[in-house]
Amino acid sequence: MKICQVLAGNEDGGLEKHTIELSKELKKRNFDITVIAHEKFKSEFDGIRFISFDLTKSRNNIFMLYKLYEILREEKFDIIHSQANKATSIVVKLKMFINSKIVSTLHSYKKNLSSFYKSDYVISVSNKIAENLNIKNKTTIYNGIKLENINNINLYDKYNIPKEKFIICSVGRLSFVKRFDVLISSLKYTDNVHLILVGEGKEESKLKKLATRLSLDKNITFTGNLNNLKAKEIIKSSNLFVMTSQKEGFPYTLIETLSCQTPIISTDVSDIKDIIGSDFIIEYDNNKALALKINDIKNDYEKTNSYFKPIYKQSQEKFTTKYMTNETINIYEKVLT
Repeated sequence: MKICQVLAGNEDGGLEKHTIELSKELKKRNFDITVIAHEKFKSEFDGIRFISFDLTKSRNNIFMLYKLYEILREEKFDIIHSQANKATSIVVKLKMFINSKIVSTLHSYKKNLSSFYKSDYVISVSNKIAENLNIKNKTTIYNGIKLENINNINLYDKYNIPKEKFIICSVGRLSFVKRFDVLISSLKYTDNVHLILVGEGKEESKLKKLATRLSLDKNITFTGNLNNLKAKEIIKSSNLFVMTSQKEGFPYTLIETLSCQTPIISTDVSDIKDIIGSDFIIEYDNNKALALKINDIKNDYEKTNSYFKPIYKQSQEKFTTKYMTNETINIYEKVLT
């Protein structure tokens, strides 16, 4: 089976991570795999055939479309797997000119899903984001990660946090959609809680000013950007992970937190409620309700840990790169039958 993964963006996030991990696992299983993506990602696909192609231009750029058509026509792929909305809208424009099956993955909420109706099969990374996609040929395959042993580190010593503090953390790009402002302001109503916030982004200055204005500087550690391993060490060593996002496709931070066996509370985004249960879902944009939930968990932490044990076990079986790849291969074989 000759497979091509098409990636149109040039940012670093869950979409890119998904494509990298899937491609590496397919290569490991001896599939003939080619990746078409921006030059900046070439090193990430080490050992995989890589065609550098800048698809960040307008999806209607005739020169870009013709050049891509020439590549796809010459290569004669069995499967062209377009990752996310832009790649899909570009690839389906060429569908009538190429003899390949098109599988497309929907990674996030989109109002305009018209391109996905032209694909032969659609994979969604969560049930919720595909609710409005009314086609039979669709399925949900959750993102997966490689399971690894993560070190438990002493956060109290590393970040000079008083020993009596209950440590909560969150990880992500510091953008408005993550609503870290709600998380920070909730600390006003918590008791003996310290927040470690991992990430960088446009909102960083605003968030630090908010912490200062609320006199919460001593209750928050901003780590800046950290590599994935160091971020997971913080997740593993914290008492609780908090997600306050306005929207998510299917966040890698969820499955990384569960793989670290750290409890998590979250707003009702993606399919998280189905995974962790409604008792650990928090109301969106409500700092007092968030603080109450944090305090409740802190005051009966053993109960929370016990509740999450079967969820941790399920995550190690279902939210893995191996499982994600098995399910994706099943779809490839289905569309070629």
